[in-house]
Amino acid sequence: MNFTDRQVQIIEKAMTLIDEGGIQHLTTKNLASHMGFTEPALYRHFKNKTEILDSLLIHYQSVLRIGMEAALDPYKPGLDQIMDIMAFQFQTFSDNPSIIMVIFSEASFQNDSSLIATVTKIMAQKEQRINGIILQGQQDRSINKNLNAHSLTNIIMGAMRFTALRWKLSGFEFDLLEESKMLQQTITTMIKPTH
Repeated sequence: MNFTDRQVQIIEKAMTLIDEGGIQHLTTKNLASHMGFTEPALYRHFKNKTEILDSLLIHYQSVLRIGMEAALDPYKPGLDQIMDIMAFQFQTFSDNPSIIMVIFSEASFQNDSSLIATVTKIMAQKEQRINGIILQGQQDRSINKNLNAHSLTNIIMGAMRFTALRWKLSGFEFDLLEESKMLQQTITTMIKPTH
């Protein structure tokens, strides 16, 4: 989906408002005010709050996907690619902490089927990508082939999510990149072949 420059500005401001006050802080009235125009002017760019949230999710998923693809080298062993994904994701979170509350806000979307569908699609795409790299790593023998690829995907995605969310909720009281390095070392030890 292509967004106009003005739509991207609105999306970025919406993300800032969510980061500052949670999903409930994002209202069309509040967003229009922070953008410096009226609600009717906001509706020229988006139909409603749901479309803004849906666009926000799609936009940041696209940004993360493009960055991740640029960071990956398909000729590297699967284990190295998993570590590259983790390093990229944590660096992105460290550089843009407000993204965390946006991409992990699915509990706030539970009453809106279109937002749930967007979040589900985003999660499925990421899961498929990581699972595929794990399977590749099992074929190239950089990842233990006796481990279930689906379960490893869940462990990796869950650990990344928990670490980033804990950092955000703690008020950034620890060094996320140092914590991520320890997590990467632990996962490497867990999943690389033992012989």
